[in-house]
Amino acid sequence: MPIKSFRTQILFLYIIFMFVNSIIPGFIFSTQSIWKYDKLIHFIEFFILGFLFINAIIDRGLNTNKILISILILALIPLIDEGLQYVFDIPGRVPEFYDVVFDIAGEYFGVLCSLFIYKVKNKNG
Repeated sequence: MPIKSFRTQILFLYIIFMFVNSIIPGFIFSTQSIWKYDKLIHFIEFFILGFLFINAIIDRGLNTNKILISILILALIPLIDEGLQYVFDIPGRVPEFYDVVFDIAGEYFGVLCSLFIYKVKNKNG
């Protein structure tokens, strides 16, 4: 089934970008100063994912079930992301529990932000 929605295409491209970024060896990003913001970077990266995810399904209409299923699907992505680092033993990359925590928190804040914007834009519509 072809993906016709531009929002969905952007979402899939972003997920591919995230997984590719996840398997790049850590020594390529040898700038030590960036790693003190590691959890913030995780939060922002997955905030964007949560925001894009809800925007991709808005075209098909929103209801409580779709939002809950989306949240469950979103929870799997950080687990897969960290799992790739564990399974492939990528140099300079270490899967961490707190990365998953900040990833999921970022996703859910992205979802909430997207839903808030959607509700405000459609308040009078």
